[in-house]
Amino acid sequence: MRRAVVTVVIGLATAWALWPRFAYSHNPTTTTVLFNREIASLLERKCVQCHAAGKLAMPLVTYAETRPWAEAIKEEALARRMPPWPAERGFGVFANDVGLTPREFEFLLSWVDGGVPQGDGPLPASVDHSEHWMAGTPDVVLTPASGMIVDARSAPGFKRLVIDSGLARDTWVRGFDFKPGDARVTRAAFFGVAGTDDYLGGWTPWSQAAELPTGVAFKLPAHARIAVDVLYSGTTEAVTDSPRLGLYVATSAPAGIVSTSVLQPRAPAGPPSSTGRIVADVKVATARALVSIRPEMQKGARSLELTLVRPDDSRQVLLWVKTFRQDWQTSYVFREPVQLPAGSVLQATAYFDAAPASSSPPFRVALNHYPARAR
Repeated sequence: MRRAVVTVVIGLATAWALWPRFAYSHNPTTTTVLFNREIASLLERKCVQCHAAGKLAMPLVTYAETRPWAEAIKEEALARRMPPWPAERGFGVFANDVGLTPREFEFLLSWVDGGVPQGDGPLPASVDHSEHWMAGTPDVVLTPASGMIVDARSAPGFKRLVIDSGLARDTWVRGFDFKPGDARVTRAAFFGVAGTDDYLGGWTPWSQAAELPTGVAFKLPAHARIAVDVLYSGTTEAVTDSPRLGLYVATSAPAGIVSTSVLQPRAPAGPPSSTGRIVADVKVATARALVSIRPEMQKGARSLELTLVRPDDSRQVLLWVKTFRQDWQTSYVFREPVQLPAGSVLQATAYFDAAPASSSPPFRVALNHYPARAR
């Protein structure tokens, strides 16, 4: 009899140990951070440009949409994969920085670890900026003669559209905006004058319209053709994308004309060193003001650092991309133009995991700048 009782007890204990544990829908709340207050506002600023219906990724607009992804959002934030801003803080201050601030990061972790409370208050207003031009109606809107086919489930990669500007005379352009035809497949776009190294600027879902400082403009030659390099990533079906490029025109000749310098290794670059390191530099002949940077790096690129070396040998790191990502690329627009003294040197140091496969330069950095004004 005693053996039978012991057997039953052991059986019940084993069953209890193996019984499936249920995930309850409500965890104890240990935070004052609420979705309807801090988190919804954070997502509005940093995430919903891509995470909304009809856009690149799963929607994160409402609590019901976001709650199932809470732990995944925390993991992506901790790994610094999302939001996709690769520049390290403390090296350059950029107007289009979409990275989480320390305060936003603390809010997010507190909310996830504290039980993901929703809150009772109303959600902050959500605005779909893709439905309007960010800087007002452009003076000129350009469209390609034909759209670009993006295959279903295709990996992220660039495709080039060339658009005829239709401009009969030289035109001063002070800003631009870009509207993808299908936001589900468009990760970034970069614009330049076809046939030259003149770089105009870039677009990402989180930084759409761009305007130059007051009194500064690009010169777009008459009958210019604009090359638009779009970073596409396929969705569940093949689509044809027909984007629009909006130009904002200056009413008079500017005081500062933006020009482009290209920083790249001198040919032949040769393979990387044993550490994967390749260095390039360019000397600044006359004082300039640096507006923006657009790095292009071949596959195998790991990181990039851009340093300003002044004539007195003082150094300032303007940009450090610790982990370069081919699938999420961006331009870097300085919040305030960086002053480049005459005689200074801009030096780029890139690191690669393996030797670039192509014989073309392994990396290049487009630098947009204009003559520095007297202070």
